[in-house]
Amino acid sequence: MNRSEKTLFAFLVGATAGLAAGILFAPDKGERTRRKLSRRADALKDELKENIDSQKIKKMANSALTEVEKYGQKITELMKN
Repeated sequence: MNRSEKTLFAFLVGATAGLAAGILFAPDKGERTRRKLSRRADALKDELKENIDSQKIKKMANSALTEVEKYGQKITELMKN
């Protein structure tokens, strides 16, 4: 598992544990608890989506940077000759 996969896994485990604790220790009525959990699950889903999108952007930026570095090296070599 790479670092981003470990982070994602840890996030999912934490979110699941939080939801379970919320259900077990909820002082509110069932309907109200379900609404709260639903809102929190939606917020976690949005946060997860942002993290995934962020990871995709980082990968694309790193890939683009690698390509730019390759072209820079080629240009430097051509200028030397």
